[in-house]
Amino acid sequence: MYSDRALVIGAGFAGLLAARVLSESYGDVVLVERDTITTDTGHRAGVPSAHHRHPLPARGAQALESLFPRIVRELENAGAVRADLGSDCLTHFPAGPAPRDHLGLDVLSVTRVTLDRIIRRRVLRLANVSLVDGVTVNGLLHDRGTVTGVHGRRGDRPFTDYADLVVDASGRDSKLVSWLAELGVHCPAPRIVRGHLTCSSRLYEVNRDLELDWKNACEPTHAPGKTRGGSMSSVDGSRWLVTLFGDAAPADDDGFLDHARSLRCQDIAEVVKTATPASAIHHAGTARNRWNRFHEVADWPRGLLALGDSVVSLDPVHGHGLTVTAVNCADLRELLREHDLAGEPLVFQRAVAKAARFPWTFATTADLGRGTRKLPLPGRLLRWYSGLVLGAIPGDRRVYRAYVRVSQLAARPAALFSPAVLVRVLLGRTLSGRRPRATAP
Repeated sequence: MYSDRALVIGAGFAGLLAARVLSESYGDVVLVERDTITTDTGHRAGVPSAHHRHPLPARGAQALESLFPRIVRELENAGAVRADLGSDCLTHFPAGPAPRDHLGLDVLSVTRVTLDRIIRRRVLRLANVSLVDGVTVNGLLHDRGTVTGVHGRRGDRPFTDYADLVVDASGRDSKLVSWLAELGVHCPAPRIVRGHLTCSSRLYEVNRDLELDWKNACEPTHAPGKTRGGSMSSVDGSRWLVTLFGDAAPADDDGFLDHARSLRCQDIAEVVKTATPASAIHHAGTARNRWNRFHEVADWPRGLLALGDSVVSLDPVHGHGLTVTAVNCADLRELLREHDLAGEPLVFQRAVAKAARFPWTFATTADLGRGTRKLPLPGRLLRWYSGLVLGAIPGDRRVYRAYVRVSQLAARPAALFSPAVLVRVLLGRTLSGRRPRATAP
């Protein structure tokens, strides 16, 4: 059954996925975008993070595949690289390298430009989806507690469009809180946790002379002791994307190499030293984590939904943003089959909040651990236990498998507290008999 018209603010990753879902329930779906874009647009101002890594973990890829059948194969044909998180990945934790056993859990490495381009082509081929670009949305149209459209400007002309459902997918720069305030709807103060890591990224041409037995390499940070890290992924078929992160990520050639050399994973430094740069160094400052608690707004207007970074924007260093957005859109699809979400919008906003709880805890616990403010007791306990887990990983395949499944959002955090894992972590002994050490007491 089709309703008449839906309007999506933002034609980025979140907006495109939302439009795909809404095309099944609405006769006409309009994407309203601030940037001027075509199906083949590459880097654009609205996605400044596109120069940095955007891994798509197994859960995110599964959600994407459910919305766009065979899209993972299409991405691989365009150069995306699928890697098993055990056998194909070289990961150095503070206590040592992770086991290299096959886990059967993949991550898809792809540049953000390639990912957005392929999804955009798919969505804009849908007969009932259209794009209006170059529009700056300045507010919402409303009538007696119901959002009925948006208003703004397109170039030097006023812009107005009406819809039965408006979806805000405009990202971490969303103005939705202030737009709602103009309607007399006041939201709770957002939860904000400042990030402490900066990052710098650069593309390199593949050096065929280097014989590497992995597709991805990573050395994560861990508060408070280890403040430098890096990652390298094979992307777009013939390139490596190197991302270095820390308290002060480098922005010049010498600093980039020095940072890579300071890592235990010297494979990253070898690529930086010998491979040919294929891009400039792109630097990003610290990013905050922000949660707009829209699910707690009792007088939330009918006809309005929000998803993705408009609701919960996470520090990109942690790599969960795309997956959370894909899960939001998979939930949107399921709920539209059972509910009139234009009339019951809080049903969806509660689902968005539920999907965000663990990724929020994962990101903010790490970022709070780098700050000067003392963590509350639950946060200190969680950081202490995570340190024990990381210390046990190098010699314990079972602990590593559980950690990977949780960190990739493929399992609930409870998996790290199962009896089999808990005993191994708390006893501090691995299968090899070595005693791991906690890195964050």
